[in-house]
Amino acid sequence: MIMRKGTTPMMTIATPGPTTDDFVYELSRAIPEYGFERDEDGQLIVSPNHTDAGAKSGEAYYQIRRWQDQTGIGGRAFDSSAGFRLSTGALRAPDAAWISEERMSALTVEQRSRFWQVCPDVAIEVASMSDTWSEVKEKIDRYMAAGARYAAAIDPQTGDVYELGVVPDRLQLDFRRIADA
Repeated sequence: MIMRKGTTPMMTIATPGPTTDDFVYELSRAIPEYGFERDEDGQLIVSPNHTDAGAKSGEAYYQIRRWQDQTGIGGRAFDSSAGFRLSTGALRAPDAAWISEERMSALTVEQRSRFWQVCPDVAIEVASMSDTWSEVKEKIDRYMAAGARYAAAIDPQTGDVYELGVVPDRLQLDFRRIADA
C-alpha cells in the first residue's frame, strides 16, 4: 500500500511485514535513485534524490567536514547516503551528520555493521521539493529525542532555519550558503 504525504512526491509504503535493515539495504542497492528511510512504526519512507537537493546536502556535508578538519575534533562526518538505526527503531539518513569519536568508540562491531546503531551527534536536514517544512522539523525533533546533541533543518525556499540542542564548539554553519547551493 502506498500513501502519499501531502501532495509531495515523498511516499510512505506500508509493507506486509517488518521492514528489516536488510530489506532497506537491498532496496537501496536495487533502486539507487531513491532515498529510503524507515519510521519508528516500520513504514518505509521513499523520496526521490533530486539534483538540486544533492547540491544543498553536499554543501552541508562540506561545512561539517571542513569544521572537523579545521578544529581537529575527530569523529567522522557523513553525507546523505549514510543511514543510521536510531534507538527508536527508525532508520534515518540525514543530509549531513557528524559522530564524535566518543560515540564511535562505544559501538560494538555488530553495531557498526551496515546501518550503524547510533544517533549522530550532529544531524542536518535540508528541505527538498518532496518535503513539507513540518515533516522536516519533525525529523529534527526525532533526532533530538533519539540522542542527537544538535540538529538543524534548513528550508531553502523561505530561508527558515529550525535548530535544537547545543551547537558544538566552533561549528558555524552558513545556512544561507547551504540554501543557495
